[in-house]
Amino acid sequence: MSEFLARNRLILLAYAGMVLLLLVTAVFSPGFLSASNLRSTVVLAAFVGIVALGQTFVIIGGGIDLSVPWVLNCAAIIMTLLCGGQDLPLAWVAPLVLAGGAGIGLINGVGVAKFGVPPIIMTLATNVILQGLILVVTGGSPTPPAPGLIKFLSVGRIGPFPVIALIWLLLTVAATILLSKAPFGRHLYALGTSVTVAEFSGVPTARTTILTYVISGLTAAFAGILLTGYSGQAYLGMGDAYLFTSIAAVAIGGASILGGSGHYLGTVAGAMVLTILTGLLPALNLSSGALLVVYGAVILITVSLGSEAFAGLARLLRSSAHKGEA
Repeated sequence: MSEFLARNRLILLAYAGMVLLLLVTAVFSPGFLSASNLRSTVVLAAFVGIVALGQTFVIIGGGIDLSVPWVLNCAAIIMTLLCGGQDLPLAWVAPLVLAGGAGIGLINGVGVAKFGVPPIIMTLATNVILQGLILVVTGGSPTPPAPGLIKFLSVGRIGPFPVIALIWLLLTVAATILLSKAPFGRHLYALGTSVTVAEFSGVPTARTTILTYVISGLTAAFAGILLTGYSGQAYLGMGDAYLFTSIAAVAIGGASILGGSGHYLGTVAGAMVLTILTGLLPALNLSSGALLVVYGAVILITVSLGSEAFAGLARLLRSSAHKGEA
């Protein structure tokens, strides 16, 4: 039991923080713990969580994906343009849009893994290119409304459960299996810990890196499709809010921004924490700018702690080496 707690302490702390934040918010905002409000909170957290799924994989592998805002936005706009508000075209439009998101992830992954472009530069450039392309395609004009089926997936319910919450649950199970049981998970943690050691251990580092970006592009596109159903229509800039939220959710969930540690189960808690915070701020009469301060502080603190831990490990290894020589 103690070994389990030690291994998963950061994830457990994330969930403890989530529960504490729920209780604090309920004190300042009576009725926050009502069933209807909790359902709304889970629905909003699901969008963050789905985008952050791919971001979790990328960060564990030692990278970062700054292209998620406009992968999401492009998916939403292209889907609504091609469907024209009708459900029937979704049979071919949805796979096409998801394949497009995965394809953008493939380009990012190849640029990082094969051509050695730093992840920040590669994914940021992709994000800017996508933004320009979608502006050229749409000319800034409004898009048709979201198809009814997409609206049902985003805001509909099966009994008391939101459909999107069930989708998120299935994705969480799939991500957990990939990270905990599949060879891909072992390769990913090895890659994030040390590329050189992973290569000497026979890990297909390039393939693993590319796959993480493909997954990130796929989940960002999927989130864009679902978010269109929630808002009723795609619009320019709808993905911008999900850049730092996806990174912050991963960080709050206990993952190291430097790679090599973390789990999607922690990211789920991180997504919930960030969504609960958006409900707490109005109760405290704070603006949305305060939330951006929280995002930045979380990322800065986790990177600093990760760097300190890495430096401490390096000092420990050097000390051990000197003792061996002596």
